[in-house]
Parts: sequence; C-alpha cells; structure tokens
Amino acid sequence: MMLQTLNGLLAITNHCRKTPKRGFFYWLTIIFNRVDNERIQSLGPDRACAEWLLRNGASVRWKGFSQHLENYNNLPSEETRHYIQAVDATDSGITHVGFPHFVGCRYIDEIKLVRCFYLYNTALPLLSAVKDTLTTLEISDCKSITDEGVRSLKNLKNLKTLKLAGMPYLNDKASLRKELAEALPDCKIELK
Repeated sequence: MMLQTLNGLLAITNHCRKTPKRGFFYWLTIIFNRVDNERIQSLGPDRACAEWLLRNGASVRWKGFSQHLENYNNLPSEETRHYIQAVDATDSGITHVGFPHFVGCRYIDEIKLVRCFYLYNTALPLLSAVKDTLTTLEISDCKSITDEGVRSLKNLKNLKTLKLAGMPYLNDKASLRKELAEALPDCKIELK
C-alpha cells in the first residue's frame, strides 16, 4: 500500500515538472561535472575549467589563439599556462554542478550554450563568476530554461550581445525583453 502511494505521488510530481525526467545519464553527467578544488589549486582555474568543459563535450579557445580546442587529449602540458577566452558548449553535457569552474577565469568574453540538454535555470546565475569579462552570450535550444533563468542574466552588466532562442518554457518574451533591455542598456538583445 505504501509503495502504491509513493508511486502515485511521484507520478504527480513528474507530471508537474517542466524539466525532463532525470535518468541514469543525468546522474553520470553530475559526476563528470564535479568541481575538484585540489585540481584548481594545483593547475589554476583556467586549466581546470578547460578540463571540465572538454571532458563534457564542450570546446575552448585560448586567449591569443584563433581555433577552438575540442579534444581533451590535445590539452597542452600542465606546466603551460593558457587562459580561456571563449567557450562553445554546443551539444555538451555541462550542468550547473560544474559552473563554479568559471570562478577565477579572468578572460572569458564569449560563451555559447546551444542544445545543452542538462542545463537548467540553476546554472545561469552562476555565470556571474565571469560577469566582469563576458561580452557575448548565446543560449539556444536549451529546453529547460524558463523566465526565471533568463532574468538571472540581468547582472551580466558588460554584455554587448545576448542571443536567446529555442526555449519553449519562456512565458512572456515581451516582458523579458523589456526587463533585459532596462538592466543591460548597452547590450544588443535578440530574443526569439
């Protein structure tokens, strides 16, 4: 009897949730997104952040380079210091759990979050770690982002370009556009 009641409650909560059901692969991505503070201390925030991004299918562009690094096995030696300037997380497995990796990265000016299946509202406020340098942000086809997540972008005061598209749970795009325009007057905002 108790098991039937619990299953009934679970069915109700799953029905009301806007986020997808979290299966085995979600929990596996949580493991790959964990922050290793010892690694950050020993290698620096940019190297540790690059390792996290590449391990989860994203790519990085180092400051002073024109090409993105996409293969984890092509990371430079641990003795070599590079700084991340751009992140392309298209089709990656990054989650909010890994976003603290951005803390201490002082040169990231561009981030693309496209088709990030495990990206939820909780990740977007954590972008404030790069608010002093971030000028370009694109969030597209991240199906679990809602108005709440988009509103948290208002503290990214140095943004010059903000592209938002393909988020079906945005309820009031006109109101969001107005709020963002007021909070970010020097930013070109594209909201589809």
